[in-house]
Amino acid sequence: MNGMTKWIYTGCLLALSASVVTACTQSDTGKPGGDADAPPAAALTEPITLRYYTNDNTKWLELEQQLIAKKFPNVTLNVTLSKDSSLDQLVASGDIPDFLSFSLGSFWDLNNAGLISDMAPLMKKYRFDESRFIPGVLESVRSYSSKGEMLFLPFELNSNVLFYNKSIFDKFGVDYPRDGMTWEQLYELARKVSRSDNGTEYRGFLFQHQNLVWKNQLGLPFVDPKTNKAAVNTPEWKRWLEVMGGFYFIPNNDYKNLTFYKDQTVAMWTGPNIVSSVIEAANAGLNWDVTALPQFSGSPAGGTQMIAPFYAIPPGSKHKDEAFQLISYLLSDEAQVARARQGKVPIMNSPAAVQSFAADLPGVSGKNMGAFLKDTIGKPAPVTQYDGIAKDVFYKTALGKDFYTRAKDVNTILREVEEEINRKITEARNAK
Repeated sequence: MNGMTKWIYTGCLLALSASVVTACTQSDTGKPGGDADAPPAAALTEPITLRYYTNDNTKWLELEQQLIAKKFPNVTLNVTLSKDSSLDQLVASGDIPDFLSFSLGSFWDLNNAGLISDMAPLMKKYRFDESRFIPGVLESVRSYSSKGEMLFLPFELNSNVLFYNKSIFDKFGVDYPRDGMTWEQLYELARKVSRSDNGTEYRGFLFQHQNLVWKNQLGLPFVDPKTNKAAVNTPEWKRWLEVMGGFYFIPNNDYKNLTFYKDQTVAMWTGPNIVSSVIEAANAGLNWDVTALPQFSGSPAGGTQMIAPFYAIPPGSKHKDEAFQLISYLLSDEAQVARARQGKVPIMNSPAAVQSFAADLPGVSGKNMGAFLKDTIGKPAPVTQYDGIAKDVFYKTALGKDFYTRAKDVNTILREVEEEINRKITEARNAK
């Protein structure tokens, strides 16, 4: 599909309309990440304590602990949260964890700190069935290594959708957004609901910059991996900025730091999965629904590049085999179902997880929850250790005040972004 990989859950293709999931044949929810004749678990029948370093929040950490305690009662997790011990503190202490989980944005910090290793040998040893990952995952993971290594294993997909406030559309008599729209069509829709009414300003569309910029749908890189120079001053990035940044030029839709589910004056918003917060806001009167993420017209249908939290094993782990056994289980159908029931998009091709998606979430009856499962994983852009520097500059400059106030034109802004990225990369390289 011209670089875009579309993924399908075997047996029940996203049969989630108005939160009703059609039945499909369930797989064995107890099946581990590997195949049935994989070698036995590594000493997990004996009492063992594994050190676990994570930036996960309490809710999901508790779920992991419950799953592990039930499956492996002899395993004790010694958990260290990143908010209690920074990466620098952890490395300085020499107290290396046996495994870790973080958001993808932390990968390079962890890698540069020496806490990432190739998991391919363990996957081979325990016959981990990598084909269970939805299409696009393996290519995305391997893009983080010049050698094509498996440096981490993602455990859920941070799927982007378009949330919308039905009350604002009803107020102005405008049709709701729908699945399959282009950004250009959404622009016209946003114009109709960007209004000022009785002293209240209603913005048609705002978006969370990080996901749509960093892992953009067009597969555009920030840095050329061959030269370690900025790769943003291009016609492709210009198009992206004109389309996405153009929303801020709509009258009454200038940029403002508003929260979709709190302020309730934003008609449409996209970004990470905030369904839990939206459900809570419904108790305060938010009448919401979702659609699939719009696409760029003329481009192959595809979602953002992969955004997914991951598990990894440090090279200094004293219990690599045991840690991998836990990770393998946390990627099993059983664990994927447990996450999916809470509204986390499964990253494994698991019919049982799809069937269970959002089953435990209140207030989703009649909602288009299938939109969360219609995203695709786009072809990964070349990855470099300087992407973090580049994207931060892009957020602050390309989508900054000079742009949305039209103080500078797009060509000037992209040239300045390029220069600033190169300057900061040079500083970072000289500081080593």
